[in-house]
Amino acid sequence: MAQEERIPVKEFLDMLADILAEKYFGRLNDRMKKIPELRRLITAKEAGQYLSLSTDTIYRMAAQKRLPYLKIGDRVLFDIKRLDQWIEKHLIKEKELKREELKPEMESGKSNTRTSRESDLLTLLKKKGKD
Repeated sequence: MAQEERIPVKEFLDMLADILAEKYFGRLNDRMKKIPELRRLITAKEAGQYLSLSTDTIYRMAAQKRLPYLKIGDRVLFDIKRLDQWIEKHLIKEKELKREELKPEMESGKSNTRTSRESDLLTLLKKKGKD
């Protein structure tokens, strides 16, 4: 009698979990891609997911006028296009970061350059005075 090849239960469950997770995240990803296509205005909860912030933070920032929002009756809604503009406006650009990092070095370099120029000038004047 031929012996059947059996996959151990743990391996089978791990494979099944991987397949289910892949399907779940694939569907979730498809839904997230469709949100802007379906509608332009989103809720605070969706805005929080979009910006990776808590819903409380979204409401607090909107109340402080730090985040663009639209109020229709009692509903607070967020325009995805405006959120994208807000992200771009508040994005710290790599060049700006480098500029800020280099600013103290440039300022210290300028003061050192002046002193070396001054010392070169003094040396030149001393040589001319001896001649």
